[in-house]
Formats: sequence, C-alpha cells, structure tokens
Amino acid sequence: MSKKKLLKILQDFFNADRREQQQRVRQIKKVLKKLKVKEVKLKEKMELCDDVDKMTALQQELDIIYAQRMKGIKIIKGIK
Repeated sequence: MSKKKLLKILQDFFNADRREQQQRVRQIKKVLKKLKVKEVKLKEKMELCDDVDKMTALQQELDIIYAQRMKGIKIIKGIK
C-alpha cells in the first residue's frame, strides 16, 4: 500500500471516533428536547392543579426530569 492510502485509512479510523461522538451528541439533544417539552407540560399541569398531593407528585417528577436534563447537558459539554 502507498503512504497516501495508509494515511487515508488512519485518518478514517480517527475520524470514526469523532463521528460516533457527534452522533451520540445528536441523540442526546433529541432526548433533551423531548424532556424539555415534557417539563413544560408538567409545569402547566402544576399551575392548573389544586390537589396538594398531586402537586407534590408532579413536582417530584419535574425534579427528576430537570436532573436528567442537567446530566445530558453535562455529557454534551464533556464530549465537546
């Protein structure tokens, strides 16, 4: 094999890892968008809710979603 071919193969090998990371970032961003939509809907439900027990349950779910979003953002920042 020529040097150019070997360099091309080597470059493709190193770029594959970067492509996988970019694909992972895109997937995480999709999930983060869905979680954001769910978070907004839960906030709307909380505003309309009168029952204290139900409001507490919604707040707990909201806290979980918020924590998951923060984890996703942290992962994305770590990859970049």
